Amino acid sequence: MADLADTQKELASRKKPERFVKPSFIVATLLFVATIVAIAVPGKAVPKTSVPFYVAVGVIELLFIWRYAAGGRKRSTANIASAVWLLLIGWEVFATDLKMMHPVLIPLPENVFAVFQRIPDELLGNVASSMVLLAQGFITSLVAATIIGLFVGWLPKVRETVFPIAKVLAPVPAIVFTPYLVMLLHSFKAAAVMVIFLGIFWPTLMDTILRVESLDKRILDSAKMMGLSTPTMIFRVLLPYLYPTIVTGLKVQLPSAMLMLVMAEMYGASSGLGYFVINYTNYGNYTNVVAGIIMVGIVVTILDGLVGVLINKTVKWSE
Repeated sequence: MADLADTQKELASRKKPERFVKPSFIVATLLFVATIVAIAVPGKAVPKTSVPFYVAVGVIELLFIWRYAAGGRKRSTANIASAVWLLLIGWEVFATDLKMMHPVLIPLPENVFAVFQRIPDELLGNVASSMVLLAQGFITSLVAATIIGLFVGWLPKVRETVFPIAKVLAPVPAIVFTPYLVMLLHSFKAAAVMVIFLGIFWPTLMDTILRVESLDKRILDSAKMMGLSTPTMIFRVLLPYLYPTIVTGLKVQLPSAMLMLVMAEMYGASSGLGYFVINYTNYGNYTNVVAGIIMVGIVVTILDGLVGVLINKTVKWSE
């Protein structure tokens, strides 16, 4: 009888299989249908074409279903999709169907998404230009700050000198240096790279020093007892030990670097996403401006996804 009671308790304690179709999924799907209907219903304002908007909505729905099926139903994937559909429905209804928004400052969503079809080469060219500068500034600053931070954190006397300097400079927004760097350096691209470098270097340096300083004393004592040299300690002990926190920190650092780059490109660049936005703002073409803003969001989302893949592939405890 005792065995039977234990078996019944075990069966009762087992979790029921998770349902694929949850109420949040149904709500998101209904809102997707409502978005399609809102686009199809003729409004007071007539867009040039609705095809790119339909394509964008279809791509968003496919991404939502893919993410939901891959395990996103355990989180808020469906709620995020619902929020996106509500935003698009509101934009479509108030701008196109009711014509209650300023026609210049808030363009029709159909016309905004048509920009991706009309000038794809210009958009992708500016994305490529921004990515080159981002890679140059971000990678060099991250590598330099991490290596220097490991050495500084490991050497107490050096740490006492460098850490106060980093503590003062880290909170200073790098974007304030942009006008001066544009005048000082030989080209705008060099100035943009330096802005990203300064914006990432000092916070990363300070963070790395603090991480080394807060390491488990037993690890440090064991390394000292083995008589390891400073380079060996840095590259064979400290770097592997801190690698997970360094990589996960990219989730915050990359969007920050992208923000600094876009703002720097607004000061006088001849290419890049920031240039694209500010150039069409100066011409009053807010349809292209909104498309550029959306493109920035797409790029940041892709970069965040790539960082997530890197974390999942290289950091075991993230799984």
